[in-house]
Amino acid sequence: MKTNLQKIVIVLTGTIVPNVTIGSNHNNSEKRRKEYLECIRFYTQFSKVYFLENSSYLLEDDNDFKDIPNLVIRKFQPSSFQNRGKGFQEFEMIDNWIKNEVDPIESFVKVTGRYIYPNFESLWTECLKNKEEKMIIQQYLFVEAGVALFFINTEFYQKHFLGLYHNSDDSKGISIDLCVYEKLKNIPKKYFKRFRGDTRCFGIEGGSGLQMQNRLSDRLNYLIRQVNYIFDKHYIWISF
Repeated sequence: MKTNLQKIVIVLTGTIVPNVTIGSNHNNSEKRRKEYLECIRFYTQFSKVYFLENSSYLLEDDNDFKDIPNLVIRKFQPSSFQNRGKGFQEFEMIDNWIKNEVDPIESFVKVTGRYIYPNFESLWTECLKNKEEKMIIQQYLFVEAGVALFFINTEFYQKHFLGLYHNSDDSKGISIDLCVYEKLKNIPKKYFKRFRGDTRCFGIEGGSGLQMQNRLSDRLNYLIRQVNYIFDKHYIWISF
């Protein structure tokens, strides 16, 4: 069991009963519930986990969640904006958590629920060693940031990302990943950098409903990112 540092926690976002009209092909609530439980049990090895959930599912009646040590459940009402997509709803929920959390957190590592990063122990250690950083994030392509996993200082989030979800609309092709990337372009480089560790993950991709594949191109991209990191800790120059 890893040491739990109170100033840094893990935030796992979830929607057991899907509430979107676009961009979701993994809608079996019982399967999603089991995947969330698996992920929570994995991540509570490393730190206190705040599970943010925003669906019609009666989470407060589910003992399988309530009985997990090191877990804090924060339940939110389903979003009123079904047509804006998963990213909109996820960041809407994060905003609500930050605004209403009774025990404010200095920094947190946000993980999109149902995704397991086999290399998370190394990524978690990277965050702990760089806890003075404002943000550590993924980037896969030239035009997007990867928001499935990131480390962020709460005050930095409040200053730069609070309310950003209003710009996101999957029905118009404006993903939350793109919104975050555009925001970062206007923030001085000294305040953020990319993860150095391997951020490949496993799980069912919500949009396609298919199992994520760690393909040869993924491995090549990881090697390229490692080389890129030597010269530039913020942007990726090339990717497959």
